[in-house]
Amino acid sequence: MILDVSVTEYRHALTTRQIGLTLDRRTIALLRRESASTWFENPATRQLTVDFTTTPGFQWYVDMYSEAAALEPWRDIEYYFQQGNNNSVSQERLLFSRDAPILSVSAMASASEAIAGWFCQEQYGWDLYFRPTRVTPDIIFRDNENGRRAIVEVKSSSDMGNSASKITTEMINLLKALAPMKLLNPAIYNAVLIMVQVANATEVSLTSLVLEEEA
Repeated sequence: MILDVSVTEYRHALTTRQIGLTLDRRTIALLRRESASTWFENPATRQLTVDFTTTPGFQWYVDMYSEAAALEPWRDIEYYFQQGNNNSVSQERLLFSRDAPILSVSAMASASEAIAGWFCQEQYGWDLYFRPTRVTPDIIFRDNENGRRAIVEVKSSSDMGNSASKITTEMINLLKALAPMKLLNPAIYNAVLIMVQVANATEVSLTSLVLEEEA
């Protein structure tokens, strides 16, 4: 499994006040209006080619970072795109007998969380701190350089038509989860939203928005 990963990264400072604005529905609109547009200034882009056939392998990242117990979710993704490329009689029979198949949501989620976990671990150098289940955030990392926690929410899609508005909404939801955490533990955090979008069986687009809380 070798993936070409197109990365777009945004980094911006985050204040305690901005986190607090998410505690009230009326002030969320203020946060969106005053601050959200600045999150997308000065994007950095790069292209990575990742060979997951080498140790520890893609399944290791799935086991480490996926919420669900999933076995080889990328094979489901490969199979989905193989089905889409079939133009034989068997594909005609498939269309007459049922609607065109859709990509497995479970496989997409597990694979995306594995890719996001790999990215934070290998590209940002963060160590896994905790993997919550059924709650936001998806993953909590520890940055060993400064000791701060990075709370990470992962979103996945096979639709490559992403938008700043969608990312903004998801980040605000993550900050809403961070606000009560700050009340319980006034540590310094990074809030990280990672969008993983699968173009085909060998190409992935990854968008990372990192808001770094000011000390």
